Amino acid sequence: MTWLVGNRPIRSALVTRLRYLGDVAMSTVVCEALKAGDPDLRLGYLCEQAHGTVLFDQPHLDRVHLLGVDRRGSDAGARGHEQKSSTTVRAQGTWGMIRELRQERYDVAVDLFFNPRSAWLLKLSGIPVRIGGTKKWRQRLYTHTVLRDDIRQDAPQFDAVAPGGLGEHLCRLAPLTHAESGLDFLTWLAQEYRAGELKPRLGTVSGNATPIEVTAGDTYWVLAPGATWAAKEWPSAHWRELASELTSELTSELAEGPAPRLKILLPPGQEIRWRDTFAGLDEERVAVLPSMSVPEVKELLAASAGLISVDGGVMHIGVALGVPTLGLFGPTDPNIWFPYEEMGPFEVLALKPDCHPCDLHECGAFICLPDLKPASVRDSAVALFGQAAARTGKD
Repeated sequence: MTWLVGNRPIRSALVTRLRYLGDVAMSTVVCEALKAGDPDLRLGYLCEQAHGTVLFDQPHLDRVHLLGVDRRGSDAGARGHEQKSSTTVRAQGTWGMIRELRQERYDVAVDLFFNPRSAWLLKLSGIPVRIGGTKKWRQRLYTHTVLRDDIRQDAPQFDAVAPGGLGEHLCRLAPLTHAESGLDFLTWLAQEYRAGELKPRLGTVSGNATPIEVTAGDTYWVLAPGATWAAKEWPSAHWRELASELTSELTSELAEGPAPRLKILLPPGQEIRWRDTFAGLDEERVAVLPSMSVPEVKELLAASAGLISVDGGVMHIGVALGVPTLGLFGPTDPNIWFPYEEMGPFEVLALKPDCHPCDLHECGAFICLPDLKPASVRDSAVALFGQAAARTGKD
């Protein structure tokens, strides 16, 4: 099987989303779709080093290219899961990466970020077909540009198969044609997948991360408090109340066996504040963990029975690993950033006040997350994780 762009056969492809962690995890649907159409396609992924380690062991990738960038900015400290990532795979600087990509001789590059750095990297790497998605001056650096609004009328089933942010990534493949079926990509996708089938996917942990202490028969849920931006953060008092209630007798509702323990993953750059939040809880039932690198987070989540997280990279990793995930949303639109509820044991809680959605990083009238009560989160978690455990037992 082969993909075509025009009459040009595609034997190798590069997908790139330089950052951020959650977006990179979501973008793995592009890798799955490309490989589903051509299992023999040689597929690489270009990403900044801090985020690219989440793609190690991704089942559809033949190579991950790591770009070394010293990330700065107001959010750098809050992205410690990403900044702490380490790997034996060598990261390249800009010119080293251009040489590395030239050696790979990819036929096509699909840019899911299309900022100046990624646009110039692909252009200077000599990749003949370069697909992006921008109206800005950078569109001149691509051979094809695709905007999602441009394809809505031509692909009425696309939103059902690729909802929200998943569609924002997958729509860039619109210039491709599936050679064997003769279908354009959007038509092929609608025939190949039904709604809810195509979802992010990360590989299982290969054992190269720092081991997480898990005893035989140990069942635990992960709580991931904190957020990059204040408007995405569920109040610390709510997290403490939730942790306290989840360690109470309410967890006995989970059918047979001991109630799960809790492992609390402290947000990077804020460990002192959040450690104080959970001080005094039952240490035999609650383990407060430091912030971790991306491979360590993957290992922690992969062995867990459930994840409760605000909107952020950890939440998307949980979904992509197939972990039962409860997402707590404030200002951001879950229709875009949590299009997962039909895809597995995934659920979102969002109050959606009249001002919702918005893109504010801070809000003086902040109500959307503070008004989400711990009792509601507790009840949803017990139901969701209990149902997931029951289904696993039947399997």
